[in-house]
Amino acid sequence: MHSRRVILGLTATLLILASGCTVRPLHSSAGLNTGLTKSVSIQSVDTRVEQQVRNRLLFLLNGGERQPAAPDYIAQLTVSSSTSGILKTRNTNDDSDNSASRVTLRGVLSLSSSNGEIIGTYRRSAIALFDRSTQQFANARAEIDAQNRAADELAETFRAILLTKIPTGN
Repeated sequence: MHSRRVILGLTATLLILASGCTVRPLHSSAGLNTGLTKSVSIQSVDTRVEQQVRNRLLFLLNGGERQPAAPDYIAQLTVSSSTSGILKTRNTNDDSDNSASRVTLRGVLSLSSSNGEIIGTYRRSAIALFDRSTQQFANARAEIDAQNRAADELAETFRAILLTKIPTGN
């Protein structure tokens, strides 16, 4: 009887304490876009992979809104992609080859103020793995999907850089 009262008392105390807590996901976008990133314009790019990174970064920064007409900061983005094989196996039952490959995106983000003062140039990379088979279309699609996954990762990395490098006084 005594231990039951103790357990109920502890449970009630924990519930009361927990009700005062506010918990947010660690990677939540709520509260991070306090106007800092809405003052950044990302210049146009040329390749499909660069466009994937740019689109994802714009969405992360502006939440789908258009870029600012008079930005305080201008970001120039350059991304290169390379693909390499990392494992190859031979299936003796049907003479098919299966292999694993790696897509590596190397990105450079140059951040400058609207008056041309260079704030910094930041180099990062992202890797995504994919499997190859004997089907050409499946291989092409798997490589594109891997590039897109790496592009999302690279965009999130560049967003973190922008959030730390843009002064909070704006």
